[in-house]
Amino acid sequence: MASLVRGGLLETRPGSVSPKLTRPANEITLLDVYNAIEVDHNFLHVDEKTNPNCIVGGNIQTALNKAYSQVQTDAERSMQRITLASIIDDILIHNK
Repeated sequence: MASLVRGGLLETRPGSVSPKLTRPANEITLLDVYNAIEVDHNFLHVDEKTNPNCIVGGNIQTALNKAYSQVQTDAERSMQRITLASIIDDILIHNK
């Protein structure tokens, strides 16, 4: 929860156990949450501990970086379209 507060998505008050959103749920995207939780790498990343003397291990990082970058971009675009409100709605619908 602290990451969401630092990310500007939640506000808390001393002595209160009820954090509140800083803006309406329909204005907070999944990308906002992803960025707020301080992820230290992309969804996909290449193992840097590969054997440089191996034809695969020596070239895999370069070969995959472009593809992985595109996957990251596509995922972030998708997350930008998903709001917290839609996730809450899905939870409520499936809870009936």
